[in-house]
Amino acid sequence: MALSTAPRTLVFRRPRRITITVPHHAFSALQQRSDLEGRSLSNLAAYLLETSLDQDGLAQASHPIC
Repeated sequence: MALSTAPRTLVFRRPRRITITVPHHAFSALQQRSDLEGRSLSNLAAYLLETSLDQDGLAQASHPIC
């Protein structure tokens, strides 16, 4: 079996947009916290999601694909 001699290039993934539906109480809590922290609701939601995945060891956002 021959190994590929093609040069490897790093590919970085760009952020992707998603849409979710959350219960009213979750939305209200997110909105209140985002106001208190002075950040957008989507920025806070993305931060919380990424932090949760990092804690679970599931996030690989900073790892490039070779």
